[in-house]
Amino acid sequence: MGRVTERRRTIRIRDGAVTTRPDTLVAEEPLEIRLNGKPLAITMRTPGDDFALAAGFLVSEGVIGEGSEVQSIVYCAGATADGVNTYNVVDVKLAPGVVVPDITLERKRLHHVLVRAVRQGEPRRRPHHDTPPRR
Repeated sequence: MGRVTERRRTIRIRDGAVTTRPDTLVAEEPLEIRLNGKPLAITMRTPGDDFALAAGFLVSEGVIGEGSEVQSIVYCAGATADGVNTYNVVDVKLAPGVVVPDITLERKRLHHVLVRAVRQGEPRRRPHHDTPPRR
């Protein structure tokens, strides 16, 4: 697992004056969630509490209804070609008897709806302005 924070040089511009200084920023890394060994989703997260994130994701997707439906959650060893564990891939094994729903069709349907909306030029939100419009 990577570090939760990283030190980076930042640039600050105030009243036309430019200054630089180091700052601590929150890191973000991908997390691949596998279900019974098969890839299910990739999400971005701040590293830490990955097992809780994976379980919560499965609840939100309707894959499980409660924690007892999960047998185990483990980091996948050798997540890279050279066998190094990046701690960015977890595998969730469901408890015996829990049926794995086919959420592939639902995901494909949602993808097609989103693509169609973008291609048809669905109305976009008006930009947010710091100052109210003149009347």
